[in-house]
Amino acid sequence: MGILRPMSYDSKSWPSPLSSDQASPCSHEVQFYAEDTAFLDELGRFIGSALGAGDAAVVVATKDHQQGLAERLKAYGLDFFGALEQGRLVLLDATDTMTLFMVDGRPDASRFASVIGQCIERARHAARGKHSRVVVFGEMVALLWRDQKAEAAIQLERLWNQLAKTHVFSLRCAYPLTAFSREEHADSFLAICDEHANVIPSERYTALTSEDQRDRHVSLLEQKAGALESEKADRQQAQHFLRMRDSELAELLENAVEGVQQVGADQKIRWANRALLKLLGYTSEEYVGHDLAEFHAQQRIFDEFWQKLMRNEDLYDYPAELKCKDGSVKQVLIHSNGHWESGQFAYTRCFVRDVTEQRRMEDALRLAHDQLEMHVQQRTIELGQKNLQIMKQAEILEETNQGLRNLSARLMQVQDEERRRIARDLHDSTGQALALLSMNLSALQTEVRRVDAGLAEMVSENLEIAKQVSTELRTISYLLHPPLLDEMGLGSALLWFIDGFGRRSGIQVNLELARDLGRFSPGLELAIFRVVQECLINIHRHSGSPTANINLREMGGRAVLEVRDAGKGIPSEKLSRIISSGISGVGLRGMRERVKDFEGEWEIQSGEAGTYIRIAIPVTRPDGNWEFPAVGDGHEG
Repeated sequence: MGILRPMSYDSKSWPSPLSSDQASPCSHEVQFYAEDTAFLDELGRFIGSALGAGDAAVVVATKDHQQGLAERLKAYGLDFFGALEQGRLVLLDATDTMTLFMVDGRPDASRFASVIGQCIERARHAARGKHSRVVVFGEMVALLWRDQKAEAAIQLERLWNQLAKTHVFSLRCAYPLTAFSREEHADSFLAICDEHANVIPSERYTALTSEDQRDRHVSLLEQKAGALESEKADRQQAQHFLRMRDSELAELLENAVEGVQQVGADQKIRWANRALLKLLGYTSEEYVGHDLAEFHAQQRIFDEFWQKLMRNEDLYDYPAELKCKDGSVKQVLIHSNGHWESGQFAYTRCFVRDVTEQRRMEDALRLAHDQLEMHVQQRTIELGQKNLQIMKQAEILEETNQGLRNLSARLMQVQDEERRRIARDLHDSTGQALALLSMNLSALQTEVRRVDAGLAEMVSENLEIAKQVSTELRTISYLLHPPLLDEMGLGSALLWFIDGFGRRSGIQVNLELARDLGRFSPGLELAIFRVVQECLINIHRHSGSPTANINLREMGGRAVLEVRDAGKGIPSEKLSRIISSGISGVGLRGMRERVKDFEGEWEIQSGEAGTYIRIAIPVTRPDGNWEFPAVGDGHEG
């Protein structure tokens, strides 16, 4: 066996025919290649040289390699289709051809000689020239090797050699180097080489152009071989370490606290650790080797368990009952998953945890829970009855509160009516009497001045006193019920009241009224006026604030009033009682009741920066809609 180095060639030129020394009557060589492109270039030169010399060629290859060969022959300028028509080029599919002589996965010698021998002879007769030759490329051995049929491949190589004894041809076989990637392939690789007269290395070697480069390449291969031997030793050491780890793991499982067992595909127990045997009370001989189903108390549960494993499901805390040797039953939870090899179930590993005591405690807890639930239900019924009683009492209390609210509203209504009556009486009777008194005093002053100047001075003083009393009386009358509230509306009444309040108290009051604020119902206008009145009185009496800000507007169908001062505020404890319980002074309580009568909202905030009160009451309109004077017009009355 020698090493044949392929001739170098220009891929764009037509390969020259083989010389007489190259064209031996019969040869059998093998090519190993790393890449298809380089392999097809070499094959194109091999077949193209024969066709270019008028010889014949038989190609037994895969469809892809046939197509690659055709492209290269056409690139050389050869008449590819002409050679096919002449019969000088025979293309055979490698897979289909093998079916003609393979029997039970092995090549049959007689069938092979008949099929391949006839192809070679037909090609020879189609060739031109008296001493024409036939070159053959065969890829069938590579396909057998790919399908892990090494013996069949070597046997086929030998059949080619036997065929060469009766037929004249030059044969080249080819294998991809990737087919020999494992250490165990070495002997078969050498056996294949031994069946050939020449071996063509891969393009990685044949591409080297000098002996020096080839020597370096061989040295590199020797270095890699040494490195592989070293890696092999490392791998053997690692395998030894893994075997030790497996042994340690087996010892760990054997001495594990929880039960562990392995069950084969035939449902027979292969192995069980000490914890599981102790849990169930069996010896290893009484348990291992038996069907797992024998130890399950419920066949239905076992069948479901095994079906899940066959569906390649992982089982976590799967509940089951296992029979003990003494006849008792253990409640267990099983964690199990299957081990599959080549798509087939091989065995399962089961981790078994005893939960018998846990289940007993859970049952006791469940019983206690049921009893507690029953007691809770009884108490719930009792509390429901109590709740009904409380609800009835709440209804009575609500009715009482409603009555009190109605009474309070009626009292405020009566109070307002009484104020209005008193104001009217003061204006109509007392006011007129004072007016008449002033007129009489004025007339008397004129007459007395002629008689006695001193007496006239005293009459003049009495006249001034009468005028002051009349003014104070008119102010009291207006405060009891300002006539502007009925005549001109809430805005004018507030302007008059705030103006007088500011002069009397010295507090600067800023009033902001929305210009589009229309007339409200008389009751609502009176309620808002009284709230403003109470707020300002409280500011004057308790706050000590030099200023007060009032804002009245209509927003979202509600009359919104905001009053803010800059006084000392309400103490936090008192404010909490006012907000939580509603307990407050007469003024605040009156404000709250007036707001509630109109189903409004009442809010109070207070701190170091002062006190803020906000009310929002649904707007109600009178039968008519009057507009009050714009802000700043004022009214003194």
